[in-house]
Parts: sequence; structure tokens; C-alpha cells
Amino acid sequence: MNSWDNEEDIEGGVKAPSRPPSSTAGGGEGADPHRVRHTAKRQEAAALLALWSALVLTEGTVRFILTSPAQDLFPADRPVSILPPFLPFLAALAECVFGLTGVFVGAGAAFFNAHSRAVTLAFLGSQTVLSWFVFIIYVFLIPSYRARYLEAPIFPFDSIGASRVFITMGILTSVTLCLALQGGQFAFGMRLLGHQSPPGKASATHAARAAARGVFWNGNMAFGGLSTAVAGGLLLANTVGNADGGRLTALFGAPPHVGVFPLMTLFTGLLMAVTGLVGVAASVTSELVRPFLALTGVNYVLAYLNFTIVQVGAIRPTGPPQAGAFHSGLVLLTALIGPYFAYVARTARAEEADGTDL
Repeated sequence: MNSWDNEEDIEGGVKAPSRPPSSTAGGGEGADPHRVRHTAKRQEAAALLALWSALVLTEGTVRFILTSPAQDLFPADRPVSILPPFLPFLAALAECVFGLTGVFVGAGAAFFNAHSRAVTLAFLGSQTVLSWFVFIIYVFLIPSYRARYLEAPIFPFDSIGASRVFITMGILTSVTLCLALQGGQFAFGMRLLGHQSPPGKASATHAARAAARGVFWNGNMAFGGLSTAVAGGLLLANTVGNADGGRLTALFGAPPHVGVFPLMTLFTGLLMAVTGLVGVAASVTSELVRPFLALTGVNYVLAYLNFTIVQVGAIRPTGPPQAGAFHSGLVLLTALIGPYFAYVARTARAEEADGTDL
């Protein structure tokens, strides 16, 4: 990875023609405002890539430890109902790899002006392959194995069929959360790559693409809210004889739905869905962005409480600590990425109207 002392050296890893000191992006009196703005956007994208990557690395590290890597990863007497241990081991290791490389790429560009389009492209290529592998193993294969070989109903359900539907809702909510984590890392890597090119003029196409990203990520929130609300509804429909004052007598578990308060799960899902739909509208209507950001704050707090300290913390005698480690980061990024791109879309429309350089 290359590093540079001034802004003339950044584009594509090739040294640009020298310029007078007054024209650099150092923020001096003669600094080109368009170039300063372009540099700020690149550093913002890189910093967000570093943040996303740090949380990817955290999740991968916890998962790696939970796989008990010192055990026999290829047991000869493994029952068919047990997933081969080497698969989650490899997936967790892969997540650590693209989390760590993302931290280096993002932090280098954000804080040390050390970046290269070739390095960013290499990161994005490897991240795509590894993240899909992790996504398939942890989001789909592991819970699907559990549902396929379920021998008894999950509390509080009376049938294996209802239990499998509940597990499916957990899978769908996991899609939302993990897409925001791993897909968000890729999205900010792409933004970094885009801002490693020379500045260009804002256009209607740029604004439309920004709005499409906002629609996608806020739609992702709405989708996760729907599956969470359905999970809460299923739990509420099976509380008769299994609850005491709104609290279940034992925990329910289809990650990320883990806890003892069905009504809280339902309310959280409904608010997530509403927030996502408002975010979709805000992505194409600038006037809605400000109230949407206020709603996002409420949505984030409730989702954080639901997926971490209230639900998991209320489990007796104690809840799984890894759930707090996983869910706190996942909820933050899921709640943040939609509003961010809705705001970016509003900014892009303003730049298009003003004819501003990107």
C-alpha cells in the first residue's frame, strides 16, 4: 500500500503533476474547495469502512473462539444431524480475514492518507468471495441444519412445524442484520473506490443512484422489521400457559430472536418496519430526511434494548454473553446505514441542483 505526503499523489497510486502549494487539499487559503470536498468524502468513506470492518472483525473473533478451534474438526463419529465442525471454523476464520484487511484499508485511507485503487479493488474482490461464504454458513446453513434435524418443539411452541417457522423468521432477520454488516462493508469499500478517482460533476444519474442505495438499505430495515414482528406474533400466539405477566417462563431462542418478552419483540419489529418504510420515502424526498433521522434514533434505542440488554439480560440465571457482543454491533450498523444513504441521497440532489463537483 502506498502513502503520500500531499493530495497530489493520491489518484490511482500514480504521482500527479506537481502544483503550487496553494492548490493542494491541505485546507490553506488557496486550497481548491472542490478538491477539499472530494478528499473529505474519500476520508469519510474510508472511516466508515474502518468502522464496519472493526465490527466484522469483532464478530468473526467471537465466532472463531466459539468454534473451539482446538477440537477435532473432522470427527469420525459425527452424527449426520451435527454440522461438520470445520465449516463454521473456516467461516469464522474467513470473517476475521476480511474484517482485518478492511480495517487496514479503511484506517490507512482515513487517517494516514495511505491508499491505492489497486489495493481497494483487491480487498473488494476477496471480501466478496469470503463474505458470501460466511453468509451462507452462518445465516443459512447452521440454522437450517437445526430446523431440519429438530427432534422436539422449541419453547413455547407445541409443534415442530411451528418451531421451524419461528427459526425461519430468525433466519430472515439475520439476513437483514448480516447484510447490513457484510454488505455495508462492501458498500463503503465501493464508496472509497469511487472517491479514489478524480472529482467529477454532480449529475441526475449520481443523485438517482444515491437514492436507490437509500431505498435498498431502508428496505432492508423494513424487511427485518417484518420478520421480527412475525416472530413476535408467533410467540404471543403461544404464550397461554407459558407466561407470567408478559414474561415467558423460559427463554425462546432462534437467533437473533433470543429472550423472554414476546410483546417487546413484536413492537420492535413493527417500529423497524415503519422506520424502514419512512426511510424509503426519505431517500427520494429530501423534506422527510430530518424527521426520519429523529425516528431512527427511537428505532435504534428500542432495537438495541430488544436484541441485547433487556431480552438477553432478563434470561435466568444468565443469558448467552455472545448474543450481546453480536447483536449490539449488528443493530447499530443496521440502524445507521439506511439513514446514512438517505442523507447522502439528499446531499446528492442538492449537489445536482447546484452543479457542484463531487
